[in-house]
Amino acid sequence: MYILYDIFLYLASLVFIPIFIVKMIKTGKYRAGNKERLGFISREKLSPITGNRTIWINAVSVGETKAVLPLIRAFRTQHPDIKIAFSTNTMTGQEVAIKEGRELIDLLFYYPFDYSWVIKRVLNQLKPVAFIVVEKELWPNTMRLTKERNIPSIIVNGTISDNSFKNYKKVPFIFKDTFANIRAYCAQTEEDRRKAQTLGTSSVILTGNLKFDSTPPKLSEAAKEALAKELFIKMTDDIIVAGSTHRGEEEIILRSFTELKEDFPSLRLILAPRHPERFDEVAKLLSSMQIDYIRRSRINETNSYSPADVILLDTIGELGLIYSLATVAFIGGSLVDGVGGHNLLEPAFFSKPVLYGKHIYSCIAMAELLEESNGAVRVTKASLTGTLKDLLADKDASAKMGIAAYRAAIDGTGATSKTLDVINSLL
Repeated sequence: MYILYDIFLYLASLVFIPIFIVKMIKTGKYRAGNKERLGFISREKLSPITGNRTIWINAVSVGETKAVLPLIRAFRTQHPDIKIAFSTNTMTGQEVAIKEGRELIDLLFYYPFDYSWVIKRVLNQLKPVAFIVVEKELWPNTMRLTKERNIPSIIVNGTISDNSFKNYKKVPFIFKDTFANIRAYCAQTEEDRRKAQTLGTSSVILTGNLKFDSTPPKLSEAAKEALAKELFIKMTDDIIVAGSTHRGEEEIILRSFTELKEDFPSLRLILAPRHPERFDEVAKLLSSMQIDYIRRSRINETNSYSPADVILLDTIGELGLIYSLATVAFIGGSLVDGVGGHNLLEPAFFSKPVLYGKHIYSCIAMAELLEESNGAVRVTKASLTGTLKDLLADKDASAKMGIAAYRAAIDGTGATSKTLDVINSLL
């Protein structure tokens, strides 16, 4: 069966490699880490873990990396002798790991392709005592080969969308084994627990969502004012922060912003596209709509600068703190289908009212908790402008909603300690 799976991967490569190369040339995406994706990790990178007990942790991208860092921090406190090999699938994940987790990670590399020979090579180099996957990136050969070597595979912050659940069930000859090879599955919700058990994992534990424990650093008023000053924002300005937006969402948000600007002259928008390769695309959209904007990366290039209506956040790792400046926050990946939403908690931790669209299947439990606490509102393309207008006009209602969001976020903490107990039991 796995021979057929490898053959399928090779055939798929013939289709996707040309696409891969075109994207690499056009956008710069995928240029980094190609040797590591084929299992060739340099001796220099490997040196900190050589001869030491090591766990291998994989996080797909930014959200998963941010979610797992508090768990790694807690793990290192308990196990200072065990080294951390950390991989991500994306360049942005690598950048966040460097910026926010440098002192926690001994080896940082790109996740390898799931060919048998590649995974065998990586396991030979790392010799991990455990393999940890954050959330949902399950690769059959990796799961099989870790089990064959008696390396426990642990899923942390595990979640399975309805679409993924259906797709896994369509190919049981592959994924039944894949889920059976998981030693422990730490589920975010009761629904995730049920799905993992149905798919074949015997040990499934309800631990909660690690993102509730990813609280941002406390910002003093002085620090907040300094951040605002750096962005040429007045503390009296009304600020909409639209974070992690996708193609199709920016135009909707910008049209709402333009309409609201007539009623709220001091209104500003900080717009943060999810993927860096789209920064230029969104800049062109702003220009085509004749909206006054500046790229965040260019603000510090001059000492004399007049505030623009829109700041295009074209940097990595700043969005979390930028939410502290918001009057209202909107979370992207939710007005268009096919994404499933992103972390709804980042603005909630700063007591900000949270808005998002109806396509939030990747974070439905998080959304329900915020909505039940009256800390968030689910909007449509048609209702976005009206909801924003209500919150901007009624500061008391906006503040109450932000406090409710914060309380809901704090009430959900505790997943880190539960997950750590599971990991410790398998070491």
